[in-house]
Amino acid sequence: MSKPFGKTFARRAVFFSTVLMAVLFAAALLLYVNRSALLQNCAGAAADRGDYKKAVSLLESSDAADADLLTEYRYQLALSYLESGKVSDAETLFSKFPDYRDSRTRMSECRYRAAELLYENGEYEAAKTAFYALSGYSDALDRYDVCRYAIADQTEKTDPEAAFDLFRALGGYSDAKERAEAIAVRITGESDPAFAVNTMLGISNETLEQMRALETIRDALPKNRLAVGFYHTAGLTANGTAVAAGRNTEGQCDVSAWSDLIAIDCGAYHTAALRRDGTVVATGRGTEGQCDVSGWTNVTAIACTDYNTLGLLADGSIVSTGYHPYTVLSGWRGVTALGGGSYVVCGVTEDGQVLSSHASARSEAMLDVLAVDASTAYCVGLKADGTVLCTATDLPWTNVVAISAGSTGILGLDRDGRVLSHWFRSRDAIELDDLSGAVAIAAGGTHCAILLKDGTVVTRGENTFGECDTAFWNLGATAVE
Repeated sequence: MSKPFGKTFARRAVFFSTVLMAVLFAAALLLYVNRSALLQNCAGAAADRGDYKKAVSLLESSDAADADLLTEYRYQLALSYLESGKVSDAETLFSKFPDYRDSRTRMSECRYRAAELLYENGEYEAAKTAFYALSGYSDALDRYDVCRYAIADQTEKTDPEAAFDLFRALGGYSDAKERAEAIAVRITGESDPAFAVNTMLGISNETLEQMRALETIRDALPKNRLAVGFYHTAGLTANGTAVAAGRNTEGQCDVSAWSDLIAIDCGAYHTAALRRDGTVVATGRGTEGQCDVSGWTNVTAIACTDYNTLGLLADGSIVSTGYHPYTVLSGWRGVTALGGGSYVVCGVTEDGQVLSSHASARSEAMLDVLAVDASTAYCVGLKADGTVLCTATDLPWTNVVAISAGSTGILGLDRDGRVLSHWFRSRDAIELDDLSGAVAIAAGGTHCAILLKDGTVVTRGENTFGECDTAFWNLGATAVE
């Protein structure tokens, strides 16, 4: 007797469905095993077509994507965004792999193009800020001045007095000086441009006489004669030799063999000095490259941050060596004075404008500055009238002829040889009010040094490593009235 048809069909159905399931499972397993390779092949095909967005998406969905290939496709996608004007998307993507190829430079290019768009749209203030932040890239600093000029030109239509300040702040850029003088003549009614400008600034003949007197005193002061590091103090004698005291574990005090020096400065654990012939010497910790100065020539001034040495060249540009690249400095031109401390570098242009390596130490109010110094996250500048500007605090000082910035406080030297001080925290204060006859000052983090008229050096503060043992020094008497 034959088996019922229904039961036979059911058995066959179960058999075939089981076989089918096995085949499907095997196919799925094979597909899973080869999924990464398939995705990579598909991504490669998309890349060949120039569709890097698709290529990136395919590789990102793979559990075992080639990391180097993914980065390359992302880089190419970022380039395509940049070329098509999607600068924000491009910068975001480049920022995910900043050390790949030229991504850091490309990020700056993105920001530069974004700043250009702001300028083209008439958003001059935003463009100005963006270009300044790019100082050192391409012609960003020049474009910064273009924006400032556009703002001044725009402002003159509604507020001539404000425009006067803006044009004057531009110094020798384009015809800014002439524009400022024209506004001053128009507002004051004075025919002489120089007199009109002084009238606008509230500078009387008496003030001019005071400024000339301060200039005479400043010119007579010994300059670049004292410096302090973290735990050491260095001094420059009148005959061009150097002395140092304090911690010397890394050779930062090995300066006795130097000669024919005209300036000295200290980093955290190193000391640098400028020779009369425009060359530079350095000693101490050099693991970050801060002592690699042997090839420098035509240097007119030096400054040290904690782990860098910087030189001002005769053409107004800056050279730097050490831990921080300070790429911003490559765009600086026309610098006449240099200052540095902690991680900040500041410079003064020939027009009296202050440039800074860090946004925290920048201010467009820093104008008409003669000398500058910096530390931690601020900058301090000395004006011809003896007042002092600072990005961190208001300093109601007058008749000041020298300044020095430290991480814990700021020192000033007035025309009568008294030492002024401002401490950010009372616990860091060092008593200096009793000193008189001072001719040079150097502020540090935990100690400071003062050169007196008779050539002796008073050093106060922490003395853990003998950094204040300068009582026997005599750097040479100074004839300052």
